[in-house]
Amino acid sequence: MKYKMRYDREDDILMIWFDQKGQVDHAEQVGQTILHMTDQGSPILLEILDAQDFVMEVVRAAIVVEPAEAPAP
Repeated sequence: MKYKMRYDREDDILMIWFDQKGQVDHAEQVGQTILHMTDQGSPILLEILDAQDFVMEVVRAAIVVEPAEAPAP
């Protein structure tokens, strides 16, 4: 799947387009994300609000190393 991504520094919004030709019918917001969809429910655009915080949280979660469990005696 080819997609386009753009960051709006002024508004701190990361936009990811999954389908640049589809027509938005409706959108649903959950927390700091807004998913724009066609009338068939196919995703067209994902907006991530407060993008800098979101990206930092993702990076932190990715680099946290869980301690290895000690082998049973």
